Order: sequence, then C-alpha cells, then structure tokens
Amino acid sequence: MKHEKILDVVRTKEKTAEEIAHETKITLAQTKRLLLRLLAQGKIESLEKDGKLFWKIKEKNKTEERFKYL
Repeated sequence: MKHEKILDVVRTKEKTAEEIAHETKITLAQTKRLLLRLLAQGKIESLEKDGKLFWKIKEKNKTEERFKYL
C-alpha cells in the first residue's frame, strides 16, 4: 500500500514531501495527504530544518509508552 511505501522511505532518513513523492512515485498532493494521515495516526513526525519541512518515523518516548493503554 502507498502509506507503507512512505514509511519505508522515511524509516532510514528524514526526507521532504517532494523527496518522498519522487522516491515512491506517488503524486506530491497524494503524498502530502498520506503524510498528514500518518501524522494523525502517530506513526511519523515532522521537523523543520533550514526552512524546509522534513518527515521521519516517530521516535517513541518512554512516557508515551507507559501511558499508551490508559
């Protein structure tokens, strides 16, 4: 599925939406929609560097792990 392709691309290195779209061969508009969906699901996170928005796999933090079932 397309969201799995995106997760595979950002698993190793943070990338921009344009880089992700290019590597997955998914349109930029659809890539951005999928990125927002994955963000809402808590699977990825974004960060800004040098004025660009990068996407990466969300790092798990110990507090979130402790309270995820509450």
